[in-house]
Amino acid sequence: MKQARMLEFRSSSLYRWRSGRETVCHALFGSLFICMTAGLFLVSLPCSSTAQDSYIQSSARPFGLEIVDRVQTSGSDQRAADFQNNYLASMRQWGDLDLTAPSFTQLTSTVSLDPSKISLATQYDTRVYFVGDNTSNRNTLGFNTAGGGITEGDPLLIFPNASESNRSISIPFLNIHIPYRTTNDPLLPGDFVNLGTLSAGTQLDFFLIADGARGGTDVFSTRTSANPDGLNHTLAFVMPGSPYLFVGFEDLYGDANGDFKDLLFAVDIGAANITALTNMPEPSTLLILGSFVSLVIYRKYTLLAERRPDIT
Repeated sequence: MKQARMLEFRSSSLYRWRSGRETVCHALFGSLFICMTAGLFLVSLPCSSTAQDSYIQSSARPFGLEIVDRVQTSGSDQRAADFQNNYLASMRQWGDLDLTAPSFTQLTSTVSLDPSKISLATQYDTRVYFVGDNTSNRNTLGFNTAGGGITEGDPLLIFPNASESNRSISIPFLNIHIPYRTTNDPLLPGDFVNLGTLSAGTQLDFFLIADGARGGTDVFSTRTSANPDGLNHTLAFVMPGSPYLFVGFEDLYGDANGDFKDLLFAVDIGAANITALTNMPEPSTLLILGSFVSLVIYRKYTLLAERRPDIT
Protein backbone atom coordinates (compact mmCIF):
# COMPACT_ATOMS: atom_id res chain seq x y z
CA MET A 1 0.00 0.00 0.00
CA LYS A 2 2.77 2.38 0.93
CA GLN A 3 4.56 1.68 -2.35
CA ALA A 4 1.36 2.31 -4.34
CA ARG A 5 0.89 5.67 -2.60
CA MET A 6 4.49 6.59 -3.40
CA LEU A 7 3.95 5.79 -7.11
CA GLU A 8 0.72 7.79 -7.12
CA PHE A 9 2.52 10.76 -5.56
CA ARG A 10 5.34 10.59 -8.11
CA SER A 11 2.84 10.36 -11.01
CA SER A 12 0.91 13.33 -9.66
CA SER A 13 4.11 15.36 -9.27
CA LEU A 14 5.24 14.46 -12.78
CA TYR A 15 1.84 15.46 -14.18
CA ARG A 16 1.93 18.82 -12.39
CA TRP A 17 5.50 19.41 -13.61
CA ARG A 18 4.56 18.62 -17.21
CA SER A 19 1.41 20.76 -17.01
CA GLY A 20 3.41 23.62 -15.57
CA ARG A 21 6.04 23.31 -18.28
CA GLU A 22 3.36 23.29 -21.00
CA THR A 23 1.72 26.36 -19.48
CA VAL A 24 5.04 28.20 -19.42
CA CYS A 25 5.75 27.19 -23.04
CA HIS A 26 2.33 28.33 -24.17
CA ALA A 27 2.82 31.63 -22.38
CA LEU A 28 6.23 32.11 -23.97
CA PHE A 29 4.99 31.30 -27.45
CA GLY A 30 1.96 33.53 -26.92
CA SER A 31 4.17 36.40 -25.82
CA LEU A 32 6.49 35.85 -28.76
CA PHE A 33 3.55 35.86 -31.19
CA ILE A 34 2.15 39.06 -29.69
CA CYS A 35 5.58 40.72 -29.88
CA MET A 36 6.00 39.72 -33.53
CA THR A 37 2.55 40.95 -34.55
CA ALA A 38 3.02 44.15 -32.56
CA GLY A 39 6.35 44.68 -34.30
CA LEU A 40 4.80 44.23 -37.73
CA PHE A 41 1.98 46.57 -36.73
CA LEU A 42 4.41 49.23 -35.58
CA VAL A 43 6.40 48.90 -38.81
CA SER A 44 3.20 49.52 -40.75
CA LEU A 45 2.30 52.67 -38.83
CA PRO A 46 2.63 55.91 -40.82
CA CYS A 47 5.23 58.52 -40.02
CA SER A 48 4.02 62.10 -40.35
CA SER A 49 7.29 63.62 -41.53
CA THR A 50 9.74 61.25 -43.21
CA ALA A 51 8.95 58.42 -45.61
CA GLN A 52 10.04 54.99 -44.41
CA ASP A 53 11.92 52.44 -46.52
CA SER A 54 10.10 49.16 -47.04
CA TYR A 55 11.71 46.29 -45.12
CA ILE A 56 11.63 44.25 -48.36
CA GLN A 57 13.54 45.64 -51.37
CA SER A 58 13.55 43.58 -54.57
CA SER A 59 17.01 42.76 -55.89
CA ALA A 60 15.76 42.21 -59.46
CA ARG A 61 17.53 44.39 -62.03
CA PRO A 62 16.28 43.32 -65.49
CA PHE A 63 18.53 44.41 -68.36
CA GLY A 64 20.96 45.70 -65.72
CA LEU A 65 18.84 48.82 -65.17
CA GLU A 66 19.20 50.75 -61.92
CA ILE A 67 16.40 51.87 -59.60
CA VAL A 68 15.50 55.55 -59.32
CA ASP A 69 15.01 55.18 -55.54
CA ARG A 70 14.10 52.68 -52.84
CA VAL A 71 10.49 51.61 -52.28
CA GLN A 72 8.78 53.42 -49.40
CA THR A 73 6.01 51.94 -47.26
CA SER A 74 2.39 52.96 -47.72
CA GLY A 75 1.21 55.89 -45.64
CA SER A 76 4.66 56.61 -44.21
CA ASP A 77 4.61 60.37 -44.82
CA GLN A 78 1.89 63.00 -45.10
CA ARG A 79 1.49 62.80 -48.87
CA ALA A 80 1.35 59.02 -48.78
CA ALA A 81 -1.13 59.07 -45.89
CA ASP A 82 -3.39 61.42 -47.85
CA PHE A 83 -3.27 59.09 -50.86
CA GLN A 84 -3.94 56.04 -48.70
CA ASN A 85 -6.82 57.62 -46.80
CA ASN A 86 -8.58 59.45 -49.63
CA TYR A 87 -7.77 57.80 -52.98
CA LEU A 88 -6.32 54.30 -52.71
CA ALA A 89 -9.55 52.49 -51.84
CA SER A 90 -11.38 54.02 -54.81
CA MET A 91 -8.58 53.11 -57.20
CA ARG A 92 -8.55 49.56 -55.88
CA GLN A 93 -12.26 49.35 -56.68
CA TRP A 94 -11.63 50.71 -60.17
CA GLY A 95 -9.56 47.60 -60.77
CA ASP A 96 -12.81 45.59 -60.62
CA LEU A 97 -14.35 47.64 -63.45
CA ASP A 98 -13.88 47.37 -67.20
CA LEU A 99 -11.21 49.97 -67.90
CA THR A 100 -11.87 49.73 -71.63
CA ALA A 101 -15.60 50.51 -71.41
CA PRO A 102 -16.76 54.03 -72.35
CA SER A 103 -18.75 54.08 -69.10
CA PHE A 104 -15.58 53.79 -67.00
CA THR A 105 -14.89 57.55 -67.04
CA GLN A 106 -18.53 58.27 -66.15
CA LEU A 107 -18.52 55.85 -63.23
CA THR A 108 -15.20 57.14 -61.86
CA SER A 109 -15.45 60.86 -62.79
CA THR A 110 -12.13 60.59 -64.61
CA VAL A 111 -10.93 61.80 -68.00
CA SER A 112 -9.24 59.50 -70.48
CA LEU A 113 -5.76 60.61 -71.52
CA ASP A 114 -3.42 59.56 -74.30
CA PRO A 115 -0.70 57.81 -72.24
CA SER A 116 1.98 58.93 -74.70
CA LYS A 117 1.25 62.57 -73.83
CA ILE A 118 1.99 62.59 -70.09
CA SER A 119 4.05 65.73 -69.59
CA LEU A 120 4.69 68.30 -66.87
CA ALA A 121 3.76 71.93 -67.36
CA THR A 122 5.34 72.91 -64.04
CA GLN A 123 8.19 71.52 -61.93
CA TYR A 124 7.08 68.93 -59.38
CA ASP A 125 8.37 66.31 -56.90
CA THR A 126 6.85 63.35 -58.72
CA ARG A 127 6.12 59.97 -57.20
CA VAL A 128 4.43 56.70 -58.19
CA TYR A 129 2.10 54.66 -55.95
CA PHE A 130 1.47 50.94 -56.36
CA VAL A 131 -2.28 50.23 -56.55
CA GLY A 132 -2.40 46.52 -57.41
CA ASP A 133 -1.80 43.76 -59.94
CA ASN A 134 -3.85 41.06 -61.62
CA THR A 135 -1.37 38.62 -63.13
CA SER A 136 0.80 35.65 -62.33
CA ASN A 137 3.80 37.47 -63.82
CA ARG A 138 6.30 39.30 -61.67
CA ASN A 139 6.34 42.47 -63.74
CA THR A 140 8.79 45.35 -63.58
CA LEU A 141 7.77 49.00 -63.84
CA GLY A 142 10.11 51.77 -64.95
CA PHE A 143 10.12 55.21 -66.53
CA ASN A 144 12.04 57.24 -69.08
CA THR A 145 12.19 61.02 -69.52
CA ALA A 146 14.18 61.08 -72.74
CA GLY A 147 12.73 58.35 -74.93
CA GLY A 148 10.41 55.38 -75.17
CA GLY A 149 11.05 51.99 -73.60
CA ILE A 150 14.57 51.03 -72.56
CA THR A 151 16.61 51.25 -75.78
CA GLU A 152 17.02 55.02 -75.66
CA GLY A 153 17.01 57.90 -73.22
CA ASP A 154 17.49 57.42 -69.48
CA PRO A 155 15.40 54.40 -68.38
CA LEU A 156 15.23 53.69 -64.64
CA LEU A 157 13.30 51.15 -62.58
CA ILE A 158 10.49 52.14 -60.22
CA PHE A 159 9.23 48.77 -58.95
CA PRO A 160 11.70 46.00 -59.94
CA ASN A 161 9.12 43.44 -58.84
CA ALA A 162 5.63 44.94 -58.95
CA SER A 163 3.92 41.99 -57.24
CA GLU A 164 1.38 42.40 -54.46
CA SER A 165 1.57 40.34 -51.29
CA ASN A 166 -1.68 38.75 -50.15
CA ARG A 167 -0.19 37.32 -46.97
CA SER A 168 -1.19 38.46 -43.50
CA ILE A 169 -0.92 37.53 -39.85
CA SER A 170 -4.29 37.13 -38.12
CA ILE A 171 -5.17 37.68 -34.48
CA PRO A 172 -8.57 35.94 -34.28
CA PHE A 173 -9.68 37.13 -30.86
CA LEU A 174 -9.01 40.75 -31.90
CA ASN A 175 -10.23 40.29 -35.49
CA ILE A 176 -7.02 41.94 -36.73
CA HIS A 177 -5.25 41.04 -39.97
CA ILE A 178 -1.79 42.51 -40.49
CA PRO A 179 -0.48 42.21 -44.07
CA TYR A 180 3.19 41.65 -44.65
CA ARG A 181 5.56 41.66 -47.63
CA THR A 182 7.67 38.76 -48.90
CA THR A 183 10.72 38.47 -51.14
CA ASN A 184 8.61 37.14 -54.02
CA ASP A 185 5.73 39.57 -53.44
CA PRO A 186 7.40 42.67 -52.00
CA LEU A 187 4.64 45.28 -52.39
CA LEU A 188 1.50 46.31 -50.58
CA PRO A 189 -1.08 48.75 -51.99
CA GLY A 190 0.04 52.32 -51.37
CA ASP A 191 3.78 51.59 -51.41
CA PHE A 192 5.55 54.27 -53.42
CA VAL A 193 8.74 55.47 -55.06
CA ASN A 194 9.90 59.05 -55.48
CA LEU A 195 10.98 59.90 -59.03
CA GLY A 196 12.63 63.13 -57.90
CA THR A 197 11.98 66.74 -58.88
CA LEU A 198 11.09 66.77 -62.58
CA SER A 199 11.33 70.06 -64.42
CA ALA A 200 8.63 71.76 -66.49
CA GLY A 201 8.44 70.31 -69.99
CA THR A 202 9.44 66.79 -68.90
CA GLN A 203 7.81 64.07 -70.99
CA LEU A 204 7.08 60.94 -68.92
CA ASP A 205 7.22 57.53 -70.58
CA PHE A 206 6.41 54.53 -68.41
CA PHE A 207 7.44 51.03 -69.41
CA LEU A 208 6.63 47.54 -68.19
CA ILE A 209 8.97 44.57 -68.50
CA ALA A 210 6.70 41.53 -68.58
CA ASP A 211 7.82 39.08 -65.87
CA GLY A 212 10.99 41.15 -65.62
CA ALA A 213 11.74 39.98 -62.07
CA ARG A 214 12.03 36.42 -63.40
CA GLY A 215 14.00 37.16 -66.55
CA GLY A 216 11.22 38.26 -68.93
CA THR A 217 12.34 40.38 -71.88
CA ASP A 218 9.17 41.81 -73.47
CA VAL A 219 9.12 45.56 -72.89
CA PHE A 220 5.94 47.59 -73.35
CA SER A 221 5.88 51.38 -73.30
CA THR A 222 3.25 54.09 -73.03
CA ARG A 223 4.44 54.94 -76.55
CA THR A 224 2.83 52.40 -78.86
CA SER A 225 5.50 52.95 -81.52
CA ALA A 226 8.12 51.55 -79.11
CA ASN A 227 6.24 48.29 -78.44
CA PRO A 228 7.53 45.10 -80.11
CA ASP A 229 4.02 44.01 -81.19
CA GLY A 230 2.98 47.48 -82.34
CA LEU A 231 -0.04 47.43 -80.00
CA ASN A 232 -1.16 49.78 -77.26
CA HIS A 233 -0.48 48.32 -73.80
CA THR A 234 -1.48 51.23 -71.56
CA LEU A 235 -4.57 53.13 -70.46
CA ALA A 236 -4.29 56.40 -68.54
CA PHE A 237 -6.90 58.48 -66.76
CA VAL A 238 -6.80 61.90 -65.16
CA MET A 239 -8.48 62.62 -61.83
CA PRO A 240 -9.61 66.27 -62.13
CA GLY A 241 -9.21 68.21 -58.89
CA SER A 242 -6.52 65.83 -57.66
CA PRO A 243 -2.76 65.48 -58.29
CA TYR A 244 -3.12 61.93 -59.66
CA LEU A 245 -3.06 59.96 -62.86
CA PHE A 246 -4.42 56.41 -62.80
CA VAL A 247 -2.55 54.06 -65.16
CA GLY A 248 -3.11 50.43 -66.17
CA PHE A 249 -0.76 48.13 -68.12
CA GLU A 250 -1.38 44.99 -70.19
CA ASP A 251 1.55 42.55 -69.97
CA LEU A 252 0.79 40.01 -72.73
CA TYR A 253 2.52 40.23 -76.10
CA GLY A 254 0.10 40.54 -79.02
CA ASP A 255 -3.02 40.79 -76.84
CA ALA A 256 -5.22 43.31 -78.64
CA ASN A 257 -8.14 42.65 -76.26
CA GLY A 258 -6.38 42.88 -72.91
CA ASP A 259 -7.99 44.24 -69.75
CA PHE A 260 -5.04 46.56 -68.89
CA LYS A 261 -5.16 45.47 -65.24
CA ASP A 262 -1.94 43.47 -65.02
CA LEU A 263 -0.33 46.41 -63.25
CA LEU A 264 -2.24 49.36 -61.78
CA PHE A 265 -0.49 52.41 -60.38
CA ALA A 266 -1.05 56.09 -59.65
CA VAL A 267 1.27 58.94 -60.58
CA ASP A 268 1.35 62.06 -58.40
CA ILE A 269 2.32 64.88 -60.78
CA GLY A 270 0.60 67.69 -58.86
CA ALA A 271 -2.78 69.36 -59.29
CA ALA A 272 -1.38 72.09 -61.57
CA ASN A 273 -0.06 69.53 -64.04
CA ILE A 274 -3.32 67.59 -63.93
CA THR A 275 -5.19 70.80 -64.76
CA ALA A 276 -2.80 71.51 -67.62
CA LEU A 277 -3.35 68.02 -69.05
CA THR A 278 -7.15 68.22 -68.83
CA ASN A 279 -7.20 71.70 -70.42
CA MET A 280 -4.87 70.73 -73.27
CA PRO A 281 -6.83 70.57 -76.56
CA GLU A 282 -6.58 67.45 -78.68
CA PRO A 283 -4.74 67.80 -82.02
CA SER A 284 -8.03 67.35 -83.88
CA THR A 285 -9.53 70.21 -81.88
CA LEU A 286 -6.58 72.44 -82.72
CA LEU A 287 -6.95 71.55 -86.41
CA ILE A 288 -10.65 72.39 -86.44
CA LEU A 289 -10.04 75.62 -84.54
CA GLY A 290 -7.24 76.62 -86.92
CA SER A 291 -9.40 75.88 -89.96
CA PHE A 292 -12.23 77.98 -88.52
CA VAL A 293 -9.94 80.95 -87.83
CA SER A 294 -8.48 80.71 -91.33
CA LEU A 295 -11.99 80.66 -92.83
CA VAL A 296 -12.99 83.73 -90.83
CA ILE A 297 -9.89 85.64 -91.94
CA TYR A 298 -10.41 84.60 -95.58
CA ARG A 299 -14.09 85.63 -95.53
CA LYS A 300 -13.29 88.98 -93.94
CA TYR A 301 -10.62 89.63 -96.58
CA THR A 302 -12.94 88.79 -99.51
CA LEU A 303 -15.71 91.04 -98.17
CA LEU A 304 -13.24 93.88 -97.77
CA ALA A 305 -11.98 93.30 -101.32
CA GLU A 306 -15.52 93.51 -102.70
CA ARG A 307 -16.03 96.88 -101.05
CA ARG A 308 -12.59 98.21 -102.06
CA PRO A 309 -11.60 97.06 -105.53
CA ASP A 310 -8.08 98.42 -105.01
CA ILE A 311 -7.41 95.51 -102.56
CA THR A 312 -6.26 92.42 -104.39
